[in-house]
Amino acid sequence: MIVTIDGYDGTGKTTLAKKLAEKYGFIYLDKPFIFMNSIVNKIPYAKAIEITKIEEKELWTKPLDFKKITKYYCDAFLWLTNFKDKYNIILDRGILTSYAVTGYPETEEVFDYYVYKNCFFDGSIYLTADDNERVRRIRANDPNDPDLKHPIKWRDNNLEEYAATRNLNYHKISTDNKTTEEVFEEACTEFEKIINSDNKKAKSI
Repeated sequence: MIVTIDGYDGTGKTTLAKKLAEKYGFIYLDKPFIFMNSIVNKIPYAKAIEITKIEEKELWTKPLDFKKITKYYCDAFLWLTNFKDKYNIILDRGILTSYAVTGYPETEEVFDYYVYKNCFFDGSIYLTADDNERVRRIRANDPNDPDLKHPIKWRDNNLEEYAATRNLNYHKISTDNKTTEEVFEEACTEFEKIINSDNKKAKSI
């Protein structure tokens, strides 16, 4: 099975994903489009990172084609569905995180196509945080992070609204005024709801 950790930058996705993977014996997977490049093209992961950076730079050259950008990221989710019944994976960033970046009225039908293809996987833990707190965390982690060039409230698209209107299996956790351990404890409860939903049991790797 595959569970995703979603949310805007600075909400603590990576920290939580790694802790959950360690506790439950799942494979931690970051940025599936890089992983796909590595496996499909049979190249080292480091080389795939270099290639992906070039591809992303070209994608984000104006004028922007958000349908094309959405398809680039979501095709990797579609590719990952081949592994859904073979491995237990915690994915750092899923459909909802991609929606945070390219979720526009003109791209909703594209996202809906991938949701229909089961690219939302088995469920998502959706992390939220106050916008000012998110920026503080990003700056503390990397004062040169390019996301700091954006306004504090970078996007106004609502991930929760998209998930709720599509009846997707998401579990919202606010990280405001909570320690990393408090968020982790709450996430464990929600994670176990996902892996046990519909009588699905996490398989050992």
